[in-house]
Amino acid sequence: MKNIFLLLLVLLCIKVQSQPVIPQKGIGSKFSLTCANLYFEVDSARGARFTSFKLDDNEIMYVDFVNSGDMAGSTFWPSPQSVWNWPPPVNLDNKPFSKVIKNNKIVFRGNTDTKTMLRFYKTIAANAADTSIIIDYCIKNEKTLAQKWAPWEITRVTNSGLTVFPKSTTSVTGDMAVRTQAISGYVWYDQDATADKAGSKFFCNGKGWLAHIIDGNMLFIKKFEDVSAGKAAPGEAEVEVYTSGTLPYTELEDQGTYTSIASKDSISWRVKWFARVLPASVVVSVGSTSLTTFIEGVLKRESPLTKMEVSKNFTAKIYPNPAENTLQVELGSDFGKDIYLRLSDLQGRIVLTRSISQPRVRINVEDLQPGFYMYDIRQGNESLSNGKLSIKR
Repeated sequence: MKNIFLLLLVLLCIKVQSQPVIPQKGIGSKFSLTCANLYFEVDSARGARFTSFKLDDNEIMYVDFVNSGDMAGSTFWPSPQSVWNWPPPVNLDNKPFSKVIKNNKIVFRGNTDTKTMLRFYKTIAANAADTSIIIDYCIKNEKTLAQKWAPWEITRVTNSGLTVFPKSTTSVTGDMAVRTQAISGYVWYDQDATADKAGSKFFCNGKGWLAHIIDGNMLFIKKFEDVSAGKAAPGEAEVEVYTSGTLPYTELEDQGTYTSIASKDSISWRVKWFARVLPASVVVSVGSTSLTTFIEGVLKRESPLTKMEVSKNFTAKIYPNPAENTLQVELGSDFGKDIYLRLSDLQGRIVLTRSISQPRVRINVEDLQPGFYMYDIRQGNESLSNGKLSIKR
């Protein structure tokens, strides 16, 4: 009987963790995914371009396709640009892609570009476990010979706000490098710091993520493969940002490793998108440690695992997991004063705080929505034990 109970519990955990997000067919050629307070839209007729990304119904991207000459939303190109120059190959950038919804994913397939002899695939899904959009890009080489390329994602936002990413060993280069600041291992680019919008681009090797703050409180994070120094395409970099004084948008660009692709073979590259509302305690300014700590926290909570992390000097037990209406908290003999439990959702918002005045307490969670949460047992400003749990109904 005990083994049967454990098996049922494991199956239940798997079911709760999967929480499939079903893609929706929209108006005309548009498809969408809604995940918690995120809305993501793709237009198959426009090269499977990402045409909307909203947080609480507020647009993250620059999406004025009419007044920008189609330079809006988020697209995908092969790198380096020096091979195909300008404009981007239409079959890769803005011509219709075929589409199919399969296994809660939208799969888009483009036509072969006759100049580069490449074909693109884009597979889009949403992960309810960490409130993210998962984008799998695929570059297929339709040429009879091998050729080298790197994947390149270009996402346009309005030309304002604060950009930050972790810096690797190389310096920031390009004519916009003078407008960046490197502080404590991070590169910062504040577009609101000066009225001078002149510039073009900067390049830098990063560490696998790029973040941008819109309107002072909306955080947009792109997480991708960390490219080793010297492994980017010629004349390119893992992180690139483009701004022009005459255009109403900025391009947040990330690239993968420059790789040889055999004839009729392909390479895949995954990017995850997150968007979060910043709490009032996070300072949005160049060099802000509260901001980088918050960003790193979002990425740390990316994993859907529910394993509890316990410090060596403190013992705690929280069960059941998943929970329904109550949580049982049991602390060890090292129980002390001023200890409290804090629950936050996967977007970093604190949803419950309860003082723990004795080694064993029961906490009511029936008012919380089903889903995943991070728990943190704290004493003052110190975290004693933390991990992930789920609530089901």
